[in-house]
Amino acid sequence: MSIKISNELLTKYAENRCNAEEKICVELWYNEYAAKKQSKSPNLTQLNAANEEIWNGISARIAQRAKVKFPFIKVAAAILILVSVSFAIYKVGNSDDISKNEIQANFVSGKVRAEVYTSSNRSTVYDNSDVKQIMSEAKSNDEITIRTQIGEEYHAVLLDGSELWLNANSEVVIPANFNKAFRDLNLKRGEAYFKVAKDKTKPFRVFANKTKIEALGTQFNVNYYGGENKGVKAFLVEGSISVSKKDEQAVIKPNQLYQGDDLTGAVSVSEIENPSAQYAWKSGYFEYSNTPLQEILEDLSRWYNFSFEIHPKYKNKTLTGKISRKQPFNEVLAILEFSGIKYRKEGVNLILEP
Repeated sequence: MSIKISNELLTKYAENRCNAEEKICVELWYNEYAAKKQSKSPNLTQLNAANEEIWNGISARIAQRAKVKFPFIKVAAAILILVSVSFAIYKVGNSDDISKNEIQANFVSGKVRAEVYTSSNRSTVYDNSDVKQIMSEAKSNDEITIRTQIGEEYHAVLLDGSELWLNANSEVVIPANFNKAFRDLNLKRGEAYFKVAKDKTKPFRVFANKTKIEALGTQFNVNYYGGENKGVKAFLVEGSISVSKKDEQAVIKPNQLYQGDDLTGAVSVSEIENPSAQYAWKSGYFEYSNTPLQEILEDLSRWYNFSFEIHPKYKNKTLTGKISRKQPFNEVLAILEFSGIKYRKEGVNLILEP
């Protein structure tokens, strides 16, 4: 067995182009490495040394392992593949590594939690099943707010039976007149996925900034992180939605992405080749397809609760891959370093450097 792990092989695996033998090798390698990893992320030299050590023990077991069903996790759910290689990263001063305790306190994966309250009673609840009850018991003039912080996500069933998933650092306000003539929600910031209960008599409408998205019974994702992105993005999973802004209106079909630019007023609708990447967060993953590094770090920082610095030369840097949102952050760093990216941590700040 002469197959060795390389960026090219990991790229093939992520794109599902490996043959059976290569697939077995990658999965064995990753799970052997994961079992051997230390509490702190290894550097590139240590990772390469671990690679050699792992392969010394794997070759003899390949044939036997190929005959049985893998109980291992899929390495594709834990790998970010570097697509473009040439890059330059901003370097700031010198500092010692932060302590292990500080890493655990700041660079940790998120949890299911949110603040849920009415405009007349700001008492907080954290149970996914409470939202529908709160809506049924709310006063006739009560607005209901569901808010997640950095490192939090939430799922709720609404009064009409529709379902809402809220990503990290997001806020939705449900007006007092919900489920009367209309079923309206206001996405103040962040990202939300909606599974709409069918009711032709009461259109389901989501307002994000100056954009209105209307549906009768469908599933769609809305992204509006305000200062990070220029405008609203709406992706349709199934059914049909109409998106309107001022005097413009667009009807979106499944697997299409609507993007509005608040700065220029431009609107675009495009077909998406990898639809699941648009709402992978709902299923517990980060998934990217030629995605700018800046956007990826924004996603990761909202979930793992850290800040970052990146050089302007990274504006054209893209990555492709998939990683579990439950993955410890030190493993994310190990994957990035194995791909050739150096970094250092300064307090709660992640600094990428050449």
